[in-house]
Amino acid sequence: MIKKKVLLKGPILTVSGYGEHCRQVFKALLKRPNIDLYIIPTNWGNTSWVLNQEYNCGIVKDILAYAKKPTSNVNFDESFQVLLPDEWKNLAKKNIGITAGFEADIVKSSWIDEANKMSKIIVPSEFTKAAFVKTSKKTGKKLYTKIKVINEAYFGYIDNHEDFKTDVLHKLKYNKNIYVISQVTSNDSRSDRKNIIKTIKCALDFVEDKDIGVVLKINYGKHTKSDLKSIKLLLEDEFGIDKLSKITMLFGSASIKDLVKIYKSSKISCILSGTRAEGFGLPILEAAACGLPVIATNYSAYKEFMHDDFVKIDYDLIDFDHDSRFVDLDSTPKWAEFKGESMMKCLEDFFENEEKYRKVANYRKNFIKQNYSIENIIDNYKKFFKSDL
Repeated sequence: MIKKKVLLKGPILTVSGYGEHCRQVFKALLKRPNIDLYIIPTNWGNTSWVLNQEYNCGIVKDILAYAKKPTSNVNFDESFQVLLPDEWKNLAKKNIGITAGFEADIVKSSWIDEANKMSKIIVPSEFTKAAFVKTSKKTGKKLYTKIKVINEAYFGYIDNHEDFKTDVLHKLKYNKNIYVISQVTSNDSRSDRKNIIKTIKCALDFVEDKDIGVVLKINYGKHTKSDLKSIKLLLEDEFGIDKLSKITMLFGSASIKDLVKIYKSSKISCILSGTRAEGFGLPILEAAACGLPVIATNYSAYKEFMHDDFVKIDYDLIDFDHDSRFVDLDSTPKWAEFKGESMMKCLEDFFENEEKYRKVANYRKNFIKQNYSIENIIDNYKKFFKSDL
């Protein structure tokens, strides 16, 4: 039997959400019989590349075995391109564009044109799909290409390591801590998609007179010394050195093992997110898969897998100054601006009723493990390979 020549293109070796998404597509393609797989790794913004070949159970070593640059005479049967729509190209007989879109309720109108050049489109959430559909209706541009929702998965390491002999955060001063994890996407807090500065401010205001700390894992996209210096200067400028004494900052490229240890640490009480929107929300999925209670803005894609089992922060849906790379300048995209007083009330409610929310989180953990494991997601891709291609 002649093997199909299949190309996977995307930021598969980067420490990014798109990088992890691309790695999950790679795992699904490895389970597909009778294909000759090629990989073209790309950059993702200014994010670092994974250099450790043992990262995530040795997946980098596997990727490098397929990362062969195709010669000009290779005619691909299929391409899977985990990129933004304006980066999709006609690379094969059938081209599948895979994207999480943008955090707004609409996308750039030209993305509809790019979508129509694809054979199929895969997105990780109904939220992302709805943004394409809404843009199509607003602009009058017909969306011809079928959009398929295939979710993302949490790290399989979570299932294989329920207990750890040593709590990686056992030396923390406080026995209860709020965990905040994010990348700073803009120095202008009004444009930062994760709304991290406002989130940290609310967390610090809440813990100021309490025996509770804040554990912060934050970066600018890279895990370099200059990145760390910039992060420290940003935090000192925003909050002052004295207020930062309540924060324990974790910095650097953590292994999957270390991330899971943080989520499962007895010293971490909850994960807090004031994000303005998420195309999927992988850190929230990972935290929930570990049974960690979630406090987050009551908006966007993660509601599709969290349902009502998280502490919901109220928000206003607002217009915002946007980047023309993602949304047309003359359009009025919206995203969620969480209410500071609501976040404070949610934190108060959580710590007053922590046992109740831990039970809720344990129930949600079981649901997520039944539906969002890598095996589940690979099965969804297998169905796509059989019925949609």
